[in-house]
Amino acid sequence: MLSAVGLTGLAGCGGDGNGDGAGAIPGSEYPAVDEWMTETDIGDADDTYEGEIVDLRDESDVTIDVGAEGNGDGFAYGPSAVAVSTGTEVLWEWTGEGGQHNVEAEPDDQLGESDYEFSSGEAVEGDDIEYSRTFDDSGIALYHCEPHLSLGMKGSIVVD
Repeated sequence: MLSAVGLTGLAGCGGDGNGDGAGAIPGSEYPAVDEWMTETDIGDADDTYEGEIVDLRDESDVTIDVGAEGNGDGFAYGPSAVAVSTGTEVLWEWTGEGGQHNVEAEPDDQLGESDYEFSSGEAVEGDDIEYSRTFDDSGIALYHCEPHLSLGMKGSIVVD
């Protein structure tokens, strides 16, 4: 199991963090997110991104599926664009779909606009893999799956 931080405090939190019933923020309010998610010069555009950022700022922890439906079959993050509050723990959970995945935030490879740099490590396959990170500072995290960037497997997190 991959983990950047401990997974304490996940049980009994205020929501499931999957975006059900959550509001949305127009992507145009965050041009770097909108550009990253629709950019085709660096990988393909993410076909799951519809110009909106899922507003999860009321959640204490958020879960993002790795290998969600999209960009073919199992080549997306779900949800792919979210807004969270500072101090929120984001947990990426592999679904087992789409083969080997990882989570890579490398500012130089992401329009030079990402305020965060992190990595889940080498791409791995399975449905029992997790990676987490707590976002303590305001900013924007742009990330991708190395093996599937060309298919549009991109994600973004606005930390407010």
